Amino acid sequence: MRSKFPVAFLLLSLSATAVEAGNGDPKAAKIYLSTVLEPTSRGKAAFYMVPDGKDGELFIGRIYTMDGKLKAEGRFRDAALSIEEGPFVFYHPNGKVESQGEYVMGNKTGVWLRFDPWGGPLAEKVYNPDVLANILYTRAETMPTFRGGDERAFVRTVKEGVKLPEGSSVKGPVMASFVVEKNGELSDVKVIEGQDKALDDQVVDVIKSTSPWTPGADKGVPVRVQMRVPVQF
Repeated sequence: MRSKFPVAFLLLSLSATAVEAGNGDPKAAKIYLSTVLEPTSRGKAAFYMVPDGKDGELFIGRIYTMDGKLKAEGRFRDAALSIEEGPFVFYHPNGKVESQGEYVMGNKTGVWLRFDPWGGPLAEKVYNPDVLANILYTRAETMPTFRGGDERAFVRTVKEGVKLPEGSSVKGPVMASFVVEKNGELSDVKVIEGQDKALDDQVVDVIKSTSPWTPGADKGVPVRVQMRVPVQF
């Protein structure tokens, strides 16, 4: 869920201490959550989340307080309950609905209805998922990769593709910046700290030629990621 805090539904990973399986029953599997709905150990938990079957192709997840009161319930795209999709409802401690609305690919979308603890309506909130869809990450859960290799393989490719003039005295780092788009294509390729314009232009051309990459991802969904890579000459 996209909010002020990265909540439990944005699970990047689940440690063994955050999940407890109960007697082999999938419904008894508990994901322990902190006060801000992040995975934590049982001893520090304020809430827990459990799977509760399916609704068509979507998976149902429910969050409870440690004393068993329902906090929230909704639908997810995956069995790991990591990507929200479809209707969601949040509850006040007294059981009254606090808010309800729709998620699309992990983002709140459209009109969300809000209510006070006595059931009275509050001002609605309207969410535009297009804004979130184009967020530019500098660090994603899964970073982009160049032909399945690491950064060293990319740097080596750039250095091998640049032809220094004979007798050139250029020496030092060149810091390149570029964006790996959701489809793996590269955009906004540039040198932000260079040594020589002719060399910088070659570096830009070689980097463009390495497209496409394997794109980065957050919660299994492709995202735009800005990369900064130093190349030492």
